[in-house]
Amino acid sequence: MALTPIKKSSTLKEQAYEQIRQAINTNTLKPGTFLTEEQLSSMLSISRTPIRSALQQLVYEKLLSQDATGHIYVSKITEKSVTDASKVRIALECMALDCADFPIPAEKLSHIDEIYHEQVELVKNNPTDNLGFAELDKLFHCALAECCDNSSLIEFVQSINNVMVRMNVLSGTLQNNRLDALEEHAQIIRYLKSSQKEFAKLSLSEHLKKVEARMLLRDGVVEE
Repeated sequence: MALTPIKKSSTLKEQAYEQIRQAINTNTLKPGTFLTEEQLSSMLSISRTPIRSALQQLVYEKLLSQDATGHIYVSKITEKSVTDASKVRIALECMALDCADFPIPAEKLSHIDEIYHEQVELVKNNPTDNLGFAELDKLFHCALAECCDNSSLIEFVQSINNVMVRMNVLSGTLQNNRLDALEEHAQIIRYLKSSQKEFAKLSLSEHLKKVEARMLLRDGVVEE
């Protein structure tokens, strides 16, 4: 396991969180790997306090798990964890759109459009960057949630999409399905722009169900 020592020019907790999160999402830290504050403190060249805060956040976000003895390890991706996360994601994201006032403000539509086009450009210019695509996918779905005026709901959507980044990458499905995902995103945008709330919700729900089905079609690191 190799992580880069952290520079002390910004918030150490945030830097530690991001380094560990990226290592989990890229499978550098593999499912089931046990982590300790001492080990990470030595590798990142910072004290245990920001490490502890970062680990607590990652446990909250379900990227890490904690057993009955208090030991922390990288969460495993199972078929049940994929279906459980997908059910929560569909409920939360569709609820966010349902709570949004239509027509969606132009600046919010522009932001969603911008992320979509960033995904399109990434596929054209860097077709093997699955993590980059997954991170933009997270931003796209979080931007959809931000159409509503409910900060708690937006926060929950952000949290579940942090989990989905890892599932998308490690399931091994993005490479062959990114164009389908982009077309599904484009359809959602069309319904948002035409202020068809019910069709936008239905399109979003169907898209998320297809994402789940695609993840479960491949073995990847998904366990039975």
